[in-house]
Amino acid sequence: MVTLTGTLNYFRLCGSPTGPSRVPIYKPAPIVFSTIKTLGPTLYTEDTMSNGLVDVFNQDRGSQKIFALMEDPNVQDIRCNNHKTLFFVDHEGSKSITGLFAGRAQYESFINQLLLLTDVGYKSLDDVKSSVVEGSFRPDRTKIRGSIFVGTSDVTRGEPVLVIRKQPVRALTLDDLLGQHMMSLDMRLFLQQAVQGRLNMLIAGGSGAGKTTMARALAWFIDPAQRVVTCEDIEELHLDENLPNVVALTSYRELDERGSLVREETLENLVRHALRMRADRIWVGETRGREAYALVKACLSGHDGSVTTLHANSASQAIKQLVSYVMESGMTEEVARDQVSQAFHLAVQIQQVKLGRRVVTEIVELENVREGGEQRRNDLWRYDFATDTHLRVGAPSPRLRAALERGNVNIVDPTMMFSTWGQDPRG
Repeated sequence: MVTLTGTLNYFRLCGSPTGPSRVPIYKPAPIVFSTIKTLGPTLYTEDTMSNGLVDVFNQDRGSQKIFALMEDPNVQDIRCNNHKTLFFVDHEGSKSITGLFAGRAQYESFINQLLLLTDVGYKSLDDVKSSVVEGSFRPDRTKIRGSIFVGTSDVTRGEPVLVIRKQPVRALTLDDLLGQHMMSLDMRLFLQQAVQGRLNMLIAGGSGAGKTTMARALAWFIDPAQRVVTCEDIEELHLDENLPNVVALTSYRELDERGSLVREETLENLVRHALRMRADRIWVGETRGREAYALVKACLSGHDGSVTTLHANSASQAIKQLVSYVMESGMTEEVARDQVSQAFHLAVQIQQVKLGRRVVTEIVELENVREGGEQRRNDLWRYDFATDTHLRVGAPSPRLRAALERGNVNIVDPTMMFSTWGQDPRG
């Protein structure tokens, strides 16, 4: 053990991640360095870490570059496959930085420090009792909003894999997404009224497509008098920032010293708990298993206005995926299709197109299943990749109109521009 007393200069990085300049943001402060590793950053504990990101980032070339990316509002995801190379995604697409950390020891020391900023419950990789680690950044430690995922050496058979998912500090609105050309004006108005009319929606897309961003944008139109319960594996929705009556539930696993499961609250359990909490709406961060059946039951029992996201490459696949998840409860495919079509009204598909831009590519209405179990759908909008335009291709069914009317929303309002349903907006 080596103990040193010294001085640490703190810097803020300015400029691009590949060519930052160092500008001191306040005077050097005395600090105690303990357990110095060769080529590794200063090691902090929860007691000695006083400045969150400032403590962790700004200690070596790798952490400095990651700090610059974390502060860049255009950067969405940061991915480290090993100590040598970092990949990140911004508004221009995927990019990489090489020569990140001097070695594996430095890289793992950085991850250990990063864990202290999260709610994962582990202070270092040596304490981890599972093959993967997921958690959210703690607001009392840093103003950076987002989550981390670490694949340990148990599954990578090499160096740990680090993924940082960033979220905007301020939840984007539908108007923000409209300004980013994510959708057309009539789509934006329709989605607003879909929330106000308490339609149940699936928001689908690939990783990083903007599913959570869309869900948070839709939440702006929830009646503040309504009680919303969110169920997530990792807290990302943060609806309580804009709504007064929100209960946020997060799943967890408790392991003993040998890594054996002691207690677990699954996403399925959380949805069931939400039913007992007098929720008006239930929002599930991401559906990927048996919780789908619990959510479908909730939607069919009066919890209108519920929303979930799931991974899928198209609206059709999203519907099929949800059906397959419901079938995990023991239902036949035909019954599962019928339940899903009755529980949910809309599927909204989001996709990344050129230059990393996110676009709503489909809005599809789920209709009742035909005799024989045939899944029916009514396409309302689709995105034309060739012309970069959104086309209205269908009109809401009488069932959808009736659902909106029950929610005190009249979609015949002329400001909604429904007089041109089915027409090419380009004229």
